[in-house]
Amino acid sequence: MPDQWRIQYDFNKSEKIVFRLGLTSFKHVGVFPEQAVNWEYIYENVKSISKKVEKPKVLNLFAYTGGSSLAAKAAGADITHLDSIKQVVSWARENMELSNLDDIRWLVEDAMTYVKREVKRGKRYHGIILDPPAFGHGPNGENWKLEEMINEMMKCVSELLEPENSFLVLNTYSLGFSSLIIKNLIEEHFEKRASSAEIGEIYLQATSGVVLPLGVVARICLRLGLLKGLKKIPINTNYTFFPDQAYLKRLFIILT
Repeated sequence: MPDQWRIQYDFNKSEKIVFRLGLTSFKHVGVFPEQAVNWEYIYENVKSISKKVEKPKVLNLFAYTGGSSLAAKAAGADITHLDSIKQVVSWARENMELSNLDDIRWLVEDAMTYVKREVKRGKRYHGIILDPPAFGHGPNGENWKLEEMINEMMKCVSELLEPENSFLVLNTYSLGFSSLIIKNLIEEHFEKRASSAEIGEIYLQATSGVVLPLGVVARICLRLGLLKGLKKIPINTNYTFFPDQAYLKRLFIILT
């Protein structure tokens, strides 16, 4: 098996993204293929918002090698990609170049520090993507603990999202985080604001039939006009996000 190889994901016949994968000491190869279902969601929402807003602004936090950033950029977003690890950000930049994309803003920074500063500056985004680990560290030694800090993070995110024509994607991988905890967070910070919300689990199915759980995900949309008088947003807690064969068949290994 080669130390490095490439894969390609096609959104359509003309728009695709490319990843350089490789074996690493931390047991990752550079992509989580189950996230294809979120790449599609991001791509479609940016395309939709672009009909009303020129170059929607999207913020990708804990952004890893940039799958979601590339999806947003391919759809026409003005994207800011933030991760605390410099080498991972460099890897994401390489994926951008392989995908024939450009003009992504790269930040090596602590996510919580950044969103607090953006709130103070009065900044707004049409899309925010969060993929936080259970534990982590910022580039200057800042601590991140999901269970202790996600509520404050969501409060900041709710202030950064445009009040209409915007979306949020939140992935969590901690075993202690059920879909009900995520539901409570969404209701606390987005009640009366979201026009739709979906919460469920992402999973892949092995050829043996065994279902492999890969985390809880929440996705919300804020469309034209607030839902005035709504006591609780319509949350679908039975929705299961499964990147079925239709998505996975769009991933191609590129032989070089």
